Amino acid sequence: MESLNLSELTIQQWTTIGLGALVSWLVLSWISQPKTKKFKVEPPAAADPCWKGPVLENPSLCDPSKPNEIVCYDPSTGYHMGNIPSPSVQQVQEAYERARIAQEKWSKTTFEQRRAVLRSLLDFVLENQEDICRVGCRDTGKTMVDASLGEVITTCAKLRWTIDNGENVLSPEYRDPGLMMMYKHAKIVYQPMGVVAALVSWNYPFHNALGPVISALMSGNAIIVKGSEYVAWSTQYYQRIVQTCLTAHGHDPELVQFLTGFAEVGEAVVRCGVNHVTFIGSPGVGKLVQRNAVDSLVPCLLELGGKDCAILLKDTDLGQAIPVLMRGVFQNCGQNCIGIERIIIAAEIYDKVVDEMDKRIGGLRQGSVLADGEGVDCGAQTMGNQFEKLEGLVQEAVSRGARLLKGGKRYQHPSHPHGQYFEPTLLVDVTPDMEIANEEVFAPIMVIMKHNGPEDAVRIANACPYGLGSSVFSADKALAERMCLQLKTGMSNVNDFAVNYLCQSLPFGGVGISGYGRFAGIEGLRGLCVPKAVTVDRIPFVKTPIPPILDYPIDSLPKSFTFLQGLINMMYAPYYLNKAKAVLDIIKANF
Repeated sequence: MESLNLSELTIQQWTTIGLGALVSWLVLSWISQPKTKKFKVEPPAAADPCWKGPVLENPSLCDPSKPNEIVCYDPSTGYHMGNIPSPSVQQVQEAYERARIAQEKWSKTTFEQRRAVLRSLLDFVLENQEDICRVGCRDTGKTMVDASLGEVITTCAKLRWTIDNGENVLSPEYRDPGLMMMYKHAKIVYQPMGVVAALVSWNYPFHNALGPVISALMSGNAIIVKGSEYVAWSTQYYQRIVQTCLTAHGHDPELVQFLTGFAEVGEAVVRCGVNHVTFIGSPGVGKLVQRNAVDSLVPCLLELGGKDCAILLKDTDLGQAIPVLMRGVFQNCGQNCIGIERIIIAAEIYDKVVDEMDKRIGGLRQGSVLADGEGVDCGAQTMGNQFEKLEGLVQEAVSRGARLLKGGKRYQHPSHPHGQYFEPTLLVDVTPDMEIANEEVFAPIMVIMKHNGPEDAVRIANACPYGLGSSVFSADKALAERMCLQLKTGMSNVNDFAVNYLCQSLPFGGVGISGYGRFAGIEGLRGLCVPKAVTVDRIPFVKTPIPPILDYPIDSLPKSFTFLQGLINMMYAPYYLNKAKAVLDIIKANF
């Protein structure tokens, strides 16, 4: 048989071999891939684009005649989707007890059993993307594209990373015991806290609810998710998804509790006995959560929004940067904690960027993606009580020298007069002392500021009290990275926006009034555990001895102290002469 000479193979032959190897790998991967449990959860009827409900003329979450109910409506049309009861304090406590009981059994599951649940969840999300997005659109007023980017991609990324890395992150970690304890194994065991809680915001209701659930389940915890009253309707659907998945795998669905209600429900969740609280929301409410948690010393992770900056240096690739900035500002109508709320542009390219943004923003179309179908770029504002504040911030800036080129006020949609819309806005020549440069707007408002060089740009960016995410755009990546490190933020991206969150291996969180603590990544997963330090004897029959000179009752304090001095110097003194003297001191102390 003629031998194969690899050096004589043609490119076509190499390609054939490579494709064959790839096909073999794919087939083997498919055969060996763990099977998931298929389950089905029908979306609510109102998720159908053809559905229409009664229109609320003045939509509001609260009905004075029914103070214990949440009024659910589509903010893009005003369609009423029904009322949902807000739970009582007693019902919150009962939910905690059910979760606590379920967690006792769940904490004993293997990592493979937990992964199996997450794999089935991932399969469900992939197979039901359209339904998930439609439910989110109906409850928040966002578009299908915004839902896909913010709800589905991020959730899939978190599931995939946790499935692939969770066990390794949470397995016992061995540490160096040091010279004195070299006969010991020193390790950290990550044990579940018990029942954790997540009080999450409304802007991405599916991802904000599922994200904490994924981490809690992988780390062996039960969880209570308190969804915002603004998305009470969709939260019921998410609850059915998670609980049906747990049931399909033979686990107690009470392990995950979903609650929606007004402020008193959130307070009750914090005080019901949970072992950890994750809060996503505003700085004002975050402070209240912290105060309520302090009585029981419940640890908190607070993600309190941002006023993220994007700095453009004079050599920025505008062909790449401008579309990224448009998405960074207008994704989900600006209702993003890591949305770009300040664009700080080099004087040399300032006018060029402003002109381009003016053209693009003028072409944005608003409406209800479910009711209007094609031709919608921007949806509605989920919260309908912020328009006066937004208009006031714009007017204050204009009164102090800013120029309003587009928008700046509430939009009366011709087909949906009871919808909650704010015009896509372009506000330029903003300075750091203006209110809109320092307050989170959470709206489709592009704020543009000017800088006169890298140092000036960093100064302007750091003048804001928020410190969540940030971006620096430049052809000089080394300079951009140095500037990123100078920004007072928890996260930063070179020539990009928010992609750190798709890197689920990275921790997510901020500094300043953007809060503290981190979710996502190794830090987030371990943050839901008690890191228990454990030492174990390494060598058989070798245990810690107490020398007779130190045994109680001590015979001679001077000799005991001399012995200890010698022992310490022998172990830790940097020079051999000192170590040799220490050995002599130990010998002398024993005689």
